[in-house]
Amino acid sequence: MLIFHTKSERSRGFTLIELLVVIAIIAILIALLLPAVQQAREAARRSTCKNSMKQIGLAMHNYHDTHSIFPPATVNPGCQHGNLLVSPDTMSGNVKNITAHLLILPYLDQANLYNQLNFSQPMGLSAHADVTPPSATAAASNMAALKRQRLSIYVCPSDPADSPGTNSSTTTHYYTVDYHRTSYGVIARAWEDNSKNRELFWGHANNARNLRSAFGTNGSARMRDITDGTTNTIFMSETSMEKYSSNYGPYWGAWTNTFWLNMSYGINKPYNSTTSLPFAWTPGSKHEGGCHVLLADGGVRFVSENTNEPTLLNLVSIADGNVIGEW
Repeated sequence: MLIFHTKSERSRGFTLIELLVVIAIIAILIALLLPAVQQAREAARRSTCKNSMKQIGLAMHNYHDTHSIFPPATVNPGCQHGNLLVSPDTMSGNVKNITAHLLILPYLDQANLYNQLNFSQPMGLSAHADVTPPSATAAASNMAALKRQRLSIYVCPSDPADSPGTNSSTTTHYYTVDYHRTSYGVIARAWEDNSKNRELFWGHANNARNLRSAFGTNGSARMRDITDGTTNTIFMSETSMEKYSSNYGPYWGAWTNTFWLNMSYGINKPYNSTTSLPFAWTPGSKHEGGCHVLLADGGVRFVSENTNEPTLLNLVSIADGNVIGEW
């Protein structure tokens, strides 16, 4: 028996025009949804970054509870600081390159790594020409434990430049081979590495001590020293890991010349008018508009890159007595 199909019964598929319309609608929906998805991902990364800084702040306070003092920013770094706390005579042959990040490892669930380290020996080979660099033999054990170690708590997940260092010079500040960078550095007002009148030293004149930050070389503050208030004092700041030079850090596993961050450089400021990348010691982040900072009370706040410089510098000083308004 013959069966005849009507034209309407045979035309059940989509026409080419209908398919193109559907594809166009899908493309438009994806274009509309993609920014929302990216914003959600960045919000999650930003939350992770903030939580990491809070954990670091808690570790700092646990260290203080144990030792009655916060950890020094560096212990015997490979540079000379005139005739103040560290002199060439005491530093030569005694470079340790220990960082605060290493000292708080037990309070960040990294006791296993901490126990592999010998703090009587150097952590790395960085040293300025004015001091005797550590010997590779003395540093070998610590370097073996620290190289190629990436700790996620020291890394902002929004920063794509998370890669180990490559500088192999043992007669400069910059020996970084296979050490990983960190997004979080101790903050200071200014950096004068080899100056004999560096204002941040704890052993300097009273007016300079009032301007000091919480963390120094071979020394640091106690809670009682923070007379400006713990909610008005910045301990640490974020920084972008990609800098103007590939030598720059900071690196958490051993001191290099770019360990400190300096608020006098501002937040997210480019090195110069020809590059968008920041200088070595510039606070900042890959979060749009500013960066997170860790306060002395353990809290974390996001600071706008447009905050005026006097306010930022006052927030770094622990005892300058200046009144700080809204920020």
